[in-house]
Amino acid sequence: MRQPDQRQAFSASVSGSPGTSALTVINIIFFLGVMLTGGTGTQNLIDWGAKYGRYIAEGEYWRLVLPMFLHVSFFHMLTNLFGLVIFGSMVERIFGTWNFVVIYLMAGILGNVVSFLAGPNLGVGASGAVFGILGAFGVYLLLNRRLLGQMGRQQLTTIGVIVAINVVLGLSISGIDNAAHFGGLLAGGLVALLIAPRERLFAVETPFNFGTPRMALRSGAQPASRVLVAIILIVAIATAITWFESQSYVTNVFGQKIPG
Repeated sequence: MRQPDQRQAFSASVSGSPGTSALTVINIIFFLGVMLTGGTGTQNLIDWGAKYGRYIAEGEYWRLVLPMFLHVSFFHMLTNLFGLVIFGSMVERIFGTWNFVVIYLMAGILGNVVSFLAGPNLGVGASGAVFGILGAFGVYLLLNRRLLGQMGRQQLTTIGVIVAINVVLGLSISGIDNAAHFGGLLAGGLVALLIAPRERLFAVETPFNFGTPRMALRSGAQPASRVLVAIILIVAIATAITWFESQSYVTNVFGQKIPG
């Protein structure tokens, strides 16, 4: 009897998270588009906007945005979308849809920027954005650890274990972009420091209250201006890093930018 309940709970969590659902669909549409136009070969991914150092240094800055929607294989996309759906739906319910979308986009951008700083190689994937979601969730749990109690500590431990496992895998398996993961994690944490809801205790008044009132948690949303500050902060960091790394490229005899 538990399997149907689990499926219903999963379905309810996704249906109640329109931002997560929309980002999942966008990733799938991009993957289908790539497959229908020649597959996930290097040149086709570049044509679709993959992170590629030389082109970014030449001013193609959209390559710091589009890679968060591109993947090199169905399994690559599936693993990232699994993290997006599971943790994204939780973070979206906590932060709100628009704030969640900001976290995803800012983490994806800074993840690609840090990846660009780390090297000129081709890069695609939503993992930087997913790590940003984990970072935001972790900061929320830290900021509200006193009121969230044991449940919050268990969730924070789970996030720490997931991040640690991915770091170990990234160091031991080639092809994993640790720089993008770090950049996304950093961006998600910074954004959450500014916009994460603060939980507060309040008394629940009912006709059946006798003696000490029942206490419950209520989220205190941050001012909308903080979201703007968070966006400006991440964009400023991303711009500074991109400019700094671009200066290390030199122009060859063919007029192309190459790492210096």
